[in-house]
Amino acid sequence: MKLQIIEEVTGEVSSNPVVSDWIKKDRVRAVTAGYLNSLSDEELIEKSTTDQLAAELAAIIKTEIRNARPSAEPDELEAVLNRVDTDVRMGVANGICAVTVSKGETLDILFGKIDNELKNLADETVDKYSGEVAERVTKRLDRTMAAVPCGLPVMPPHWIFTVNVWTYEVMGEYEVFTVIDNDNEVIPKPYFGHKGQKHVRTDEAVVHNDVYIGENAPIMFEFDGYSATIVGPGPKGVGDKMGKSTEESVGYNYLLSIFGGNK
Repeated sequence: MKLQIIEEVTGEVSSNPVVSDWIKKDRVRAVTAGYLNSLSDEELIEKSTTDQLAAELAAIIKTEIRNARPSAEPDELEAVLNRVDTDVRMGVANGICAVTVSKGETLDILFGKIDNELKNLADETVDKYSGEVAERVTKRLDRTMAAVPCGLPVMPPHWIFTVNVWTYEVMGEYEVFTVIDNDNEVIPKPYFGHKGQKHVRTDEAVVHNDVYIGENAPIMFEFDGYSATIVGPGPKGVGDKMGKSTEESVGYNYLLSIFGGNK
């Protein structure tokens, strides 16, 4: 896992042409390897089940970039560092997923063994009882087995992490989207020589010379995807708010009605 994460993080961060001028690829690899090698196997597994591993590694790499004192304005620097944070998180996730995929056959075998052991346990337990008692025991075992996460017991009998996949749908709109051309010289301005053109997309009526022309609709976006990662054990999964398999944000149904009307 360490080797996979090192290569994935190095590739993601170095793929940014701006960042590659501020911190060299070999330095990203060395910093990432130094951090991961400082962790024990137990610490690596524990931190990888939460956001801690990616957050700590991202903080270290961003500090390296800040210490290099790149020639950039503060706003530009923070924007690039936000991109670096995302790159590191993607690299960590891809590294963990690469290990999971490469060990897919082993995982399938282990999952099969776990399933068989649970079924054998249920059969052996029920064989000891009969009638109403057996029915109650069976129902209780069914509830217990349903609560077992679909994951890998790395250190039996304790569940260290689980492998999960989510599908997601994102919809939204920019409340205000502005593009400014400061180098444009076709709009004269008495004191400053010229005025930059500005294009604004916002939800409002368009009126010219007191004549209604139409509506200026905001920019909207929509995309679907999936995410596979390793998470820690527990009654709730990562990001669960209501404990349901399908969850929606507050504005989801409103945006769905808008997108549904546009399709």
